[in-house]
Amino acid sequence: MAEKPYPIDSLEAHRNDLIKKFNEWYSDGSSYGALSQRLHGLQAAHQATLAGAPKEIVVGALLHDIGWKLSREKPSDESHSEDGLMPGGVDSIIHRAPEKDCIAEQLGILAHCEIPEGAGVEQQRAQHDVIGGTYLRMNGFDETCAHIVEGHVLAKRYLCYKEEDYYNKLSEGSKRTLEFQGGPMTADEASIFEKDPLFAACVEMRRWDEGAKEPSWAVPDLEHYESMIKECVWRLPTAPGECGGTYERKGNKIIGLLNDDEGRNKRARLWAPTIPTVPCLRSPRATELLAQWHEKGYVVLKRDEWLGSAACDKLSKDVWEVPKLQYDGQAANGPFHTWEVGSLEAKVPSRTEAFADHHEGLNAFLQGDDSPLKAVVSHLAGESARLYKEKVNYKAPGGGGYAQHQDGYQMLNVSQYKNAEDRGFIAYVCMVAVDASTRENGCPELGWKRWQKREGWLHRPAEETDSAEHSFEVNGIKQVFDDMGPYEPIEMEEGDLLIYDNFMPHKSGTNTTSTWRRALFGIYYGNESEPRDLRKLYYEREAEGRRKAGGRKHETGGKANQFHTGKPVLV
Repeated sequence: MAEKPYPIDSLEAHRNDLIKKFNEWYSDGSSYGALSQRLHGLQAAHQATLAGAPKEIVVGALLHDIGWKLSREKPSDESHSEDGLMPGGVDSIIHRAPEKDCIAEQLGILAHCEIPEGAGVEQQRAQHDVIGGTYLRMNGFDETCAHIVEGHVLAKRYLCYKEEDYYNKLSEGSKRTLEFQGGPMTADEASIFEKDPLFAACVEMRRWDEGAKEPSWAVPDLEHYESMIKECVWRLPTAPGECGGTYERKGNKIIGLLNDDEGRNKRARLWAPTIPTVPCLRSPRATELLAQWHEKGYVVLKRDEWLGSAACDKLSKDVWEVPKLQYDGQAANGPFHTWEVGSLEAKVPSRTEAFADHHEGLNAFLQGDDSPLKAVVSHLAGESARLYKEKVNYKAPGGGGYAQHQDGYQMLNVSQYKNAEDRGFIAYVCMVAVDASTRENGCPELGWKRWQKREGWLHRPAEETDSAEHSFEVNGIKQVFDDMGPYEPIEMEEGDLLIYDNFMPHKSGTNTTSTWRRALFGIYYGNESEPRDLRKLYYEREAEGRRKAGGRKHETGGKANQFHTGKPVLV
């Protein structure tokens, strides 16, 4: 039975009818490459939410590809096999032309979009943005929602014109659909598009589109947006020819912006995104990081993704000043230095902690308002992050490594691991490679495959009959554990950043080279239910176990910690 353009006489009934349709249409399993169209739309909407977009933009992001659904006669009949292929071997719904008597044709949308009978497959494929935008307008959605749907393909064409390397980054499938969509914009089209009051939002929508392709990134489901969708529907349905539009078009090209002088559409909500100053925090890279963080428990960022060469050079100089900092014993605790014997049997620094209060530049880098490190951690944590502790591991030639362990952070009465869903207190361990980190000089090695099991702490209290090979002490109680591997070496270039959490098994070897392998660590935490300054509390506690010269008490043997494999020297 053909769809009716306006069979609903109650606005609330119309809203409920749309919610019912969307739940049916997006429960079909239809594919978007390696993930479902449902998840693709949900990931785009969640990125809009994270960007602080208003509900009209969020809903537009959620439904940005609804035009593909409307190109089917029965959208809810779609399915795909486990290998992601649609019936007949077609790899994605986006590679097929509208079916005869599809929803868009039944509603008169194809005629309104000037897709004449007998049009080529390429021309039909190109219209999913226009079809989707028209459908939202005729169903009474806020114009902003339709505007974003229609504008996201134009943004792709614009970026291919504007950014020299953008086209080369597209997948082969995206390059193929670009041909159907009109190719890169011309200078005249770009000039028109840049005058669009939602230009910046449309461009960002395109980047969310690119970032919404992560099969392992779990986001809120469709029911989370139901009330938001209803709030964006402000009038009853109309026929497609009565609902206006945003762009004046000639085929796939835009030749101007339309004025809605008759007030047929609710005025678009103007919004422009705040562009992150840290490059990796913009989609699609931002969602790649979130997906890997949740899947593997760690991420690695290249220097220019988050820091830049000038800031990296300054950081290297600042870190060289740390071992010279003196303990003041008054204004703040620290810095706490430890020493070891290097390859030439000389005393060399092993580690320094609690130095941020004594070095203005590093304090700003670690916890200032503009700290790129804090910004990246806050992105992964999904909340504002605070500094828990900081340290520099120098690893001079011959400097010792660290035996396999997890970073406990079990003091200060923080919440503890209960199960895989409730892991308690999470510390975000950030290692900045001040010098290149290689296997030869003792790069970090992560047991991320063991982390994936989410078993919590892998150690246990020792028993008399325990045959475990490894042990350490917590509050005077011997703990034992079996091997936490397998381990994967993480080699890094100068300025690269590694982040993992406190449950990640890790270790590193001795520096067997003739050069230093310095690494700056910042360890962060998220919001507690009862906020405390854990850094202040931690270093007050640590100061009780230090000498005023900054080294460990004699009872500890001068080690940086009990996992350090070097030869400590007391000072």
